[in-house]
Amino acid sequence: MKKIIFISTLLIVLSTGKLFSQNKYSREITANKHKKKNLTFGPKSAAKIKDLFFSNKEFKLPQKIRSINSIANYTGVKPIDGSGSTYIWDFTNGFQLSAISEGGGITGSNDKISLVSFNYGGVNSLELSNSIILHKSTISSLEKVYTKRLIKFKNTKLPTYKIISDKFYATFYFNEKNILISLTISNYDLEF
Repeated sequence: MKKIIFISTLLIVLSTGKLFSQNKYSREITANKHKKKNLTFGPKSAAKIKDLFFSNKEFKLPQKIRSINSIANYTGVKPIDGSGSTYIWDFTNGFQLSAISEGGGITGSNDKISLVSFNYGGVNSLELSNSIILHKSTISSLEKVYTKRLIKFKNTKLPTYKIISDKFYATFYFNEKNILISLTISNYDLEF
């Protein structure tokens, strides 16, 4: 039951765009008592993100919020009733990293992660790993890298695919032109 509430909450949050990054026209930042200034995204941040979440065509999901805080401390956090908290790392270039923690944890660096989302509101592309580039990778380019591993979601308006690995699920969200706009790594299937 908790999992259903959590997934329902996640879908509501994703559908309202609260997890999607800022863009150059709207610099709205999540308003809450933990709001901090935006972070600078540079070569060191990019390298740490690759190391923390990606390895040779596979995906990794850190155990706790403190792992992501090794890149930079979160810029916002908001509790979700009955389902943990949403943590946000907003970078000055429009890149946003979001994480949802498991329910029952205490807000802070020891909170356990169940989902991480990568979003980019900039006009250019942003490389997450060697084969995954937000606003540039296409379905066909990712099908070449992840041969016979991409599974299409059955009931979505925009193209959405997932990869199931030993421990994690990677969900790729594409726009109407089949360009990758967001990526989520979670410890459960987002399609139900």
